Parts: sequence; C-alpha cells; structure tokens
Amino acid sequence: MVRFDSIPSTLCCFQQIIFLMLISGAKAQFDFKQCELSKSCWFHPPDCMSSKSCVSGVEWEPRKTGVKFTLHSFVSDLTPNMPVWIGVGLSMNQKMDDDTVLECVHRSDGETRVRLSFNDITHNTVLHQASATLLSEQNVTFQDGALTCSALLSFTGRDKLGETEQFKVHDLSSQPYYLLFAKGNADPFTLDKYWHSIIDGSGFPWITDQTVSFCVNNCSQLRVEPSEALIVSRMLQTRMSRYWRYRVAVLHGAAMLLAWWVLGSNAIIIARYFKPLFPHKKLMGTAVWFQFHRDMMVAAVIIEVLAVIGIFWQAGWVFFECSYECTNDDFARKMHMVTGSWATIIAVLQPLVAIIRPSPDSNNRPIFNWAHWLLGMTAWCLASATFIMALPLGKTGLNRTFGHIPNFLMGFYIFTFCITNILSSSHSQRRVTKIGVSNMSMSIVNGPSTEAPEAEPTHSSTRLFAFFVHLIISLTVAITITVMLVKAMIF
Repeated sequence: MVRFDSIPSTLCCFQQIIFLMLISGAKAQFDFKQCELSKSCWFHPPDCMSSKSCVSGVEWEPRKTGVKFTLHSFVSDLTPNMPVWIGVGLSMNQKMDDDTVLECVHRSDGETRVRLSFNDITHNTVLHQASATLLSEQNVTFQDGALTCSALLSFTGRDKLGETEQFKVHDLSSQPYYLLFAKGNADPFTLDKYWHSIIDGSGFPWITDQTVSFCVNNCSQLRVEPSEALIVSRMLQTRMSRYWRYRVAVLHGAAMLLAWWVLGSNAIIIARYFKPLFPHKKLMGTAVWFQFHRDMMVAAVIIEVLAVIGIFWQAGWVFFECSYECTNDDFARKMHMVTGSWATIIAVLQPLVAIIRPSPDSNNRPIFNWAHWLLGMTAWCLASATFIMALPLGKTGLNRTFGHIPNFLMGFYIFTFCITNILSSSHSQRRVTKIGVSNMSMSIVNGPSTEAPEAEPTHSSTRLFAFFVHLIISLTVAITITVMLVKAMIF
C-alpha cells in the first residue's frame, strides 16, 4: 500500500503454503457473534465465516460520534521477525488512489501505532494531525499469530485540520465507500510501511464489490442511505490475476520492440536510402524497396495496435494519472502512456496519409514526402522515448533486476540507428524520377513499378552492409531485452 519493499520475494510461495497449513490447523478464530446484530462485518476470503477459515476481516460499528473500526488478520505469512501492519482503506472507486486509510503497525517488542494515512496511487502519507485529532479508543493485541486493532474514527474535527490534511480525510457521512484491506511488513526502525504483497494469494489486498454506508446523522438531508448492520459477502482481489497482468505487460514490451525497432526502423531506412537499389527488378509487381517498406510498416502498425489494446485491457482501460505526489518515476510512468499513445496514433495515421499521396509529377509531391518522413520519425522518436521511460516501471522490472544495463543497450541501439542513417545518407545520390502514370496515387496504383534507369545506384554494397549490420543489431537488442523482461517477471 506504500513504498517498495526490499524484502526478497522468493520466499513468498513457500510462506503462503506454510501459512495455509497453520491456518487450517489453528484453533483460534475470529468472533462473529455480533456480525449483522450490532456490527457490520467483512471477512475474507469469501464464505470463510461458515467454515471458520477466515484469514482477515474488518468490523465496524457506527455511533453518533463516529465509527468504531476493528481490524483482524493472521500475519504468519509475512516475513518473520519484522514489524507487521494491517489497514483498511475507504475508497470511492475500488482503487488505491485518493483513499483515507486506518492502519495499525505492530513490532515484536510490543510497540504499536494506530494512525490515519492517505493513499496517493503509488504513495502513502501518514496523517499525523488527523490521527491525533480524529482517532480515540485505540487498542492493539497480538495473539496466536493474529493481529487485532481497533479505533474510533470521529465524524467531527475535520474542519480543525490543516489544508494539507483536511481533504485527505474522507467525510464518512457524505457518501458510501468501497473498503480495501491490505497487510504487509514495516521498517523495523521507523515503522514505515513496506508494500503489501503484489503476488496472487492470501497476502494480496481484498476489495469489497459493494459500497458501504457509515451515515448515522441527517442521512436523508445528505441523500445517503443510513448505515445498517450487515455482512459483506461480495468481494474480490483483482479483476485480472497478477500472473496474467505481468505476462501481458511482457508481451506488450516484446511486441513493441519488434514493431518499432525491428520492423519500423528497418522500413524507414529502406524507404529513405534504398530506392535506387535493384532499379530493374520487381517484387510482386512493384518496386522492391516499396514492397518491403509497405509490408513491414503495415505489419508493425498491426502489432502496435494489438499491443496497445492488450496493455490497456490488462489495466482495466484506466489511464494512469499522477495525483498529489508525483516523483520522477511516477511522471515517467504517466509520460510512458502519453508518448506511447501518440506514437501509435501517428503510426496508424501514416498508412492513411499514404493513400492520398500525390502523383510523381505533382508539385505537392516533395511536400508530401517530407511530411510523411517527418511524421514517421516523430512517431519513432516518441516510441524510443517511451521504451526508455518503461525501464524503471514495476511491471518491466528491468532497472530493478538488471540495473542500468538495459539503458546502455537501448542507448547503443539508438546510436546505431542514427549512424546507419548518416552512413546511408553520405553514400546517397539525388533522388531518381519515378516512372508511372500521370496523377498516380497510392489509392489507384500499387505503388511505383520501377525506378528510372538513368541514374544507376552507387555504393550499393556499402549501404547494404550498413543495413544488414543494423538489422542484426536491432534483432539482437530486441531479443536481449525481451529475454530480460521474461527473467525480470516476479512470478
């Protein structure tokens, strides 16, 4: 729910197995007697109350002065000999963003803290003034591997908070909220919370699939349903498992590398500097360079569109936004989405623009050629910047696992692409005239059928050598980074 944890994740699966064995054999269980009578209850996993196999849960009792929350959780699956925390978030959208959190931290020496905090998408900030002003009746116990804590969160007092904290504490009476429950380890010295588990299993957060009302006073005037004792049974952990989220992200990255740096880059070089080559030969009825350029670009655009659809699908069609706190990594994550989206939009427009290409003898043809090249290079530059901004992202794990090696690989490839263009340009000659029907456009004719024989190509072997070296390097870099993506997957 907060910062990244440096605790190794290789023990997680083993710990979860041991944890389930301990729970199945444990005699102690939570008390459900007051559920739906004087208290509302939400225990997880689903249907665990009847079998008395609950792992964690939240109880709440609305009063005239506030809401008394009680949090329970077995914590034997967390890293031993380290502080642990449990928390419940009040959310308006089933996501950990702009949420007020009631949390409890416990250390083995008996030190405990019950406090409020605020989730800002990727950050969690402790609200010290709000904790001192709004919380009372705090109590924490730890017995038989189960952590239980309770506190009364007051309805009044928000107006006494400073501007930096007031908006971070939700008004419980104003509207119903989704509940989010999470747990994790904490720093042994500062008791700052580490990230909760990001792996599918018992340690992954739970979310109610229905909203809960805490309103007690003046509910009709506030147009909010009054609170009532209930048992929340509709819940979920995630709409798509983390297992598949990470694999879709890896496929997205591999597909984009193939589309932009293998197919796209080589198609750009072919179109820009290889028109004079093979002037008397055709491939499937059209000039060799044009056939390669068109087919590679069409394949690249199709792969890009599928990759973008896949990554937005795994994200639930939600655009990432920086909220109140936005670090460089957060901003890079947001810009990764922005620049990647624009690169794909331009790539999709390029074939559509090519359909209205003027005829070879048109005065507008040079303008089209430069505009087409400029759009293509703009998209390529945006895509390359998007790749670099993806390196620190959590789902890629590239910088986390391999340090700056992926940065050097990408920098080397970009340098190679630029050098290949310079070498090809230095051995290029004036553009030859095309043989074709007057007023020919791509929508009428299948591209240029040949090139004029009056200007034979020069330095063709040098350009071909530079092209194939670039092709090999682009493939090598794309394959290497794809292998890194696979190895960096958390599970």
